[in-house]
Amino acid sequence: MFLRFLLAAIVGLSTAPAAAATLAELNPGVHYETAEIKITGNHHFSNSDLLAVMQTKTRPAYKFWQHRPTFNPATFKSDIDRIKRFYQVHGYYDAAAGYTLTVNEKLVTPTISVREGKPVQVTTVRISVEGSAPAPRALEPAFKLPLKQGDTFTQTDYESGEAQLLDIYMHNGYAHAQVNRRAQVLVGTRQAYIWYFVIPGNYGVFGPTTVQGTRHVSPRLVFRELTYKPGEMFDSAQIAASRTKIVGLNLFRSVEFIPQSDSSNPRVVPIQIRVQEKPKHSINLGLGYNTESQFNIGLQWNNYNFLGGGRQLSLLAQYSNVVSTVDLKLVQPYFLSKKSTFIGEANIWQEIYQTYDLNAGQIQPRVSYKFLPKLTGNLGWRLAYLHFYSLNSSTIDQIGGVRRKGIVSGPFAQLIWNNTEDPFNPQRGEIATLYASTASHVFGSDYRYWRAIGEVRKYHLLGWQTVLAGRFKLGFEHSYGSIRDIPLSERFYSGGEGSVRGYGLRRIGPLSTANQPLGGLSLVEWSLELRRPLFWKITGSLFFDCGQVSKDQDRVPIDALQCGYGPGLGMTSPVGPILLDLGFPTKTPKGDSHWQVYFSIGQWF
Repeated sequence: MFLRFLLAAIVGLSTAPAAAATLAELNPGVHYETAEIKITGNHHFSNSDLLAVMQTKTRPAYKFWQHRPTFNPATFKSDIDRIKRFYQVHGYYDAAAGYTLTVNEKLVTPTISVREGKPVQVTTVRISVEGSAPAPRALEPAFKLPLKQGDTFTQTDYESGEAQLLDIYMHNGYAHAQVNRRAQVLVGTRQAYIWYFVIPGNYGVFGPTTVQGTRHVSPRLVFRELTYKPGEMFDSAQIAASRTKIVGLNLFRSVEFIPQSDSSNPRVVPIQIRVQEKPKHSINLGLGYNTESQFNIGLQWNNYNFLGGGRQLSLLAQYSNVVSTVDLKLVQPYFLSKKSTFIGEANIWQEIYQTYDLNAGQIQPRVSYKFLPKLTGNLGWRLAYLHFYSLNSSTIDQIGGVRRKGIVSGPFAQLIWNNTEDPFNPQRGEIATLYASTASHVFGSDYRYWRAIGEVRKYHLLGWQTVLAGRFKLGFEHSYGSIRDIPLSERFYSGGEGSVRGYGLRRIGPLSTANQPLGGLSLVEWSLELRRPLFWKITGSLFFDCGQVSKDQDRVPIDALQCGYGPGLGMTSPVGPILLDLGFPTKTPKGDSHWQVYFSIGQWF
């Protein structure tokens, strides 16, 4: 007892008590560090919202090994002003912020006290259009300004109104339109009066287009990608679409559209395009790891202007413990029409799964046609040679027989609807895919079957940066002869990354006496996932996946679903989200783990 008392006394003597202070009372000769930042009085905005505008930072809890950030009195004083400005930008003009400091030796804990007050509300919004040009709603009847009478006056919406007005006029023939804005804010009465002044200029049409900066690339490739013609109404949306197509050639570092003026005819808008070329060849090396294929490596060579004409030729070699492939692809744009593209692809590959090993090669020519900006169709032919080996006899008996080698030959078709806004991490929109293929003796095929797969993915932004993502997948196939006429690799399998997390690769559905997946002739899968940013570039998620396969070709196994669930973490990177998921099965297959870890790059749905 005495030793415990003595130790407590020594610790008490060696630790100075915390004291309150102001910025002026801090010792300029001491190097202070920030312990934590406390905020009180904020009701309309979260702590993270206010901390994001501050330059004074704290050490993240997960970086406990690092030194604490320096506490700079001048920076912190500016942070108080930044918080006030933040509230003003969001309409709280009489908001105030104060502070107290708790100092414990060199550690400073600021407590920021906020008095938000009431927001300024919009009293009137007026739009004045110079000359005889039409009003915004005459150009676009559905147009609405971000701010209307009774709304809280925010700087972001106020400025957005100017941008939207400018966009409307430039989208409807007014290439040199200008928009000015003015606002009068009465803090005492909490009223805001807003004016927008539109100077449309002359209504115009596209004039001739010139290209500057091409050296090795023919300017004809640039002209070919234009979505407008001289004499058509000027439309800034057509310029944006043309720029996207030119950038898609992968031949230019930068692409800039500059509307010009024609002194002889002010209604004509010539366009100057300035480009900066980049090398037409590229070599990409990729290294990765996931729990299913483990380490994988890929090397890709690209030629973005093969023999001229914007043709793209690529050669990809990729190795993993599950699938290894060498793929040669030729893309010929403007094949037969402006909306169609020819894609010729040839590859050889090897698959190593529990049920079988496969050596295969194929050629797969197809034509892609863009029916609408969001709707694309593919029609092609598949000619492949398959050779299966390392087969377990009991597994083959339970499947009903296997054709160990042979040719697959027949047509396939695909429709894709995609109106999402981000190819790497969509937050809004839908992706719907329908795929069908067949092979028959009529087409020179040893295998005889048809296969159809439909999948819908939906993304909805719930608010607070939280995205609800969902998907539903349904597949069927049918043999024209015996079960041997469907290749093992074409049977449906479920479980693992990109399918139902919580289970190992292909571990959902019927298993053989050798504990190998049998696959099935019908498939159903669905997933729900909540995604939200947490801090820095880190995101969090919660997922629930379900799926099943059936050996019955006419039965959807919805009544025997096996499900997996768990949390996930992601980190934003230049190559897409880097994901780490921890999944738990509702029913663990024989001999499998009660949990699975998945590490991958890119959202799989």
